[in-house]
Amino acid sequence: MQQNKGFTLIELIVVIVILGVIAVIAAPRFLNLNKDAKANTMLNVGAGMESALTLLYSQAVIEGQDIGDGEVTIGGVTVPLLNGYPSVDGNDTFEQINAQVQVWFNIDSVGKNVIETDPNAAPFFIDKKSSRNQIYIFFSGAPTDGDRTEYGCQVRYQNPENEGPLVRVLTDAC
Repeated sequence: MQQNKGFTLIELIVVIVILGVIAVIAAPRFLNLNKDAKANTMLNVGAGMESALTLLYSQAVIEGQDIGDGEVTIGGVTVPLLNGYPSVDGNDTFEQINAQVQVWFNIDSVGKNVIETDPNAAPFFIDKKSSRNQIYIFFSGAPTDGDRTEYGCQVRYQNPENEGPLVRVLTDAC
């Protein structure tokens, strides 16, 4: 008598159901690729900014603009400096700040006022807080109203008067 070896239909259905349950429960926890991609992009923006700041500081030293208030001109755009690093002038518009950031950092961005009217104008937008000498870089989908200073998906540049520049990257809300 010959005995067939194989799986019954019931056994196959049970295996398929188990795999389906695992896919529904476990896969989203491991495959949150959009959040991971945005977080890694912000980390890369922060690292790129630190490299760009080093190059800008080198230019400031060469031009004797590394102590106190100064300025350098790059590609026809004047960048105000504090101790050789970018400074935020409270009188500058969002577009002027964006132009300054673009020449020393080369990022595809627009000023906050542009992203409010056209959310697809660029992948990033630049914001400022002149009372603290801070520049913020956000993804285009970030909130544009209210207090964005602690929004959890950003790169913040700050140049305090008594210490070197600080670059902070937040990724918990990307």
